[in-house]
Amino acid sequence: GGDRSAVGRTIVLNSVPFTIVGVAELNFTSLTPGKTLDMFLPLSVDPRLSLSWGGGREGRGLNNWWLVIVARLKPGVTFNSAQAAASLLFRNEMLNGEKPLSQASDDPRIVLSPAQSGLDGSRSYISTPLDVLMSAVGLVLLIACANVAGLLLSRAAVRQKEMAVRLALGAGRLRMVRQLLTESVMLSLTGGALGALAAIWGVPALTALMWGDSERPPFVVRPDWRVLGFTIAVSLCAGILFGLAPALRSSRLDLTPALRESSSGLPGGDTRRGRRLHLGNALVAIQVALSIVVLIGAGLVVRSLRNFRAINPGFDTRNLLLFSINPTLQKYPDSKIQSLYRDLQERLAVLPGVVSVSYSSDALLSGSLWTSDLHVEGQPEKSTQEIDMLAVGPDFHKTLRIPVLEGRAFSSADFEQAAQAAAAGEAPQQTATPSGVLSAAKSSATAGPPIPVLVNASFVHNYFEGQNPLGKRLTEGDSSETSGNAAEKPRTTKAWEIVGVAGDTKYNSLRREVHPTVYVPVTGGGATFELRTASSPTAVIPAVRKTVSDVDSNLPIFGVRTQSQRIDELLTQERLIARLGSCFGGLALLLACVGLYGLLCFEVARRTREIGIRMALGAERADVLRAVAGQGLRITIVGVVAGIVAGVAVTRFLSSLLFGLEASDPVTFAGVSLILIAVALVACYLPAHRATKVDPMVALRHE
Repeated sequence: GGDRSAVGRTIVLNSVPFTIVGVAELNFTSLTPGKTLDMFLPLSVDPRLSLSWGGGREGRGLNNWWLVIVARLKPGVTFNSAQAAASLLFRNEMLNGEKPLSQASDDPRIVLSPAQSGLDGSRSYISTPLDVLMSAVGLVLLIACANVAGLLLSRAAVRQKEMAVRLALGAGRLRMVRQLLTESVMLSLTGGALGALAAIWGVPALTALMWGDSERPPFVVRPDWRVLGFTIAVSLCAGILFGLAPALRSSRLDLTPALRESSSGLPGGDTRRGRRLHLGNALVAIQVALSIVVLIGAGLVVRSLRNFRAINPGFDTRNLLLFSINPTLQKYPDSKIQSLYRDLQERLAVLPGVVSVSYSSDALLSGSLWTSDLHVEGQPEKSTQEIDMLAVGPDFHKTLRIPVLEGRAFSSADFEQAAQAAAAGEAPQQTATPSGVLSAAKSSATAGPPIPVLVNASFVHNYFEGQNPLGKRLTEGDSSETSGNAAEKPRTTKAWEIVGVAGDTKYNSLRREVHPTVYVPVTGGGATFELRTASSPTAVIPAVRKTVSDVDSNLPIFGVRTQSQRIDELLTQERLIARLGSCFGGLALLLACVGLYGLLCFEVARRTREIGIRMALGAERADVLRAVAGQGLRITIVGVVAGIVAGVAVTRFLSSLLFGLEASDPVTFAGVSLILIAVALVACYLPAHRATKVDPMVALRHE
């Protein structure tokens, strides 16, 4: 609560007491962007906290490389000299240290990186989407500038006589340009100020859109002096950009015809008017082209998001509640963990509304992945394959509704056998790494019956096509683990035997293809429980919390969410781009059509007398309608063609964000073009319909 007496107080982490000795600055939450941390502990206390970092307890400091080292250069020390010193120190330690980890032929080296790039964190994950969205913002700004420039050109035509009078009275052309640019800059700065206020008020909504219900967003989004300065600079440049062409046009008037010209202005009476009209047409065509580019990008990401949602992950994601526990943090031994899990499974299964319950080392589609090197029977000797692995509990495939295609599911005897093997140091224990990928810690192999496992259909397809996979054996080896001797041969674990084949499922991500996967019995460690419910899974959350508390009140549960919510979290980036892209696309479409509408309205007003003469001479209303609407349609088609060409060149930068379609998808290009043309027709029809209502007698008297 901000109490200054916090320093000196004691807190308990994983049953270990710690004393608070300091409080970091509020804005300092971590070293790497996007990773918000609450506490900073000395590395020396790591063994006391029972944290699993992979590589095994005995391998800490020997086989782990997840250590971030940050250094600040001394005054006068160059980056190259620091690189040379660090490389020498690292190479000597790797080759000649107390326990050498490399041979000279390995050529071990270390590369220093600036903190800005080395401590990248989640920046790389969101940098591409933000670049795309910033590009969309820039295109929308250009459309707005072209729109306002067109409106100022129309306004300049109305003020033509005023400008001519000013010039005739002695005003210099430079002074005229300054006056008109001042007006446009004031207009843009006013708009920028209003936009800055809207941004300040809209930050909470934007944060909610980006990070959902997260209590602590990984990136703090709030306007500051840099945002304000950028807004002022952009507004100033925009004012100059969209005000320059009208200002130059107005300062180059031919005074004699301008002073003599009537307010209505006969068509073709002034070649400058024709050039002004061509410039207005060009600005509208540019708006349409830029709108096409933004709409195509938005259409691609929206369709990509739809493709993600249409993926069949291989299991039923409906009515599935997930929550995680980690008994090892409460010093539970593996033997007690097994009984705890079985007790929880039995208690949760009898809750009202619960259909079935199981658990696994991690939930599917959670972003975590456990891989291991396995030797598959029938493959060349001493060869290993990188295989996905997942430790599961009883009824896992039944609860998630993953079909068992061949053989059988796990039995209670399989879990007893796996537990005995783990107690004897034969089976690998899955351990989470900081990167979210699971590794396996292995011990020396001992004789004994093979541990039953299930594999997925992709495993059979890759390694046992046309064969019966049941009874085949797998052996796990680790070519990277040594005992201080770089030449020592890798150790292996006890053999595993395939007893069943399950259907394919997505593992850690919707985007990643299905890989060969092995399901092994859970033997310890933390777990995620999966509850299949008859109706809404959120309704049983209170009962689940009470059940876990009844078993052990000191055992916290975390990550309580439905499987659907978990999938939505995986699609946060895609959903953000689709939402904002759709908003920008709709805004671009609106601005382009407003520009087209404004141009045609000005044309109708300027040509009122001409239209009256034509109708007095016998022109039909349909002819007038076609003439006005045709002009707008021609401008639109030119802009659409230019936009499609630009879209083909630009959208290739979206390839990494798309799924299930190409960046040059013809359906998206055609659909967006038709939508814009349809909306443009409406914008053209309104001024054209107004032109047909011109009374010839009134128009002829109009001066």
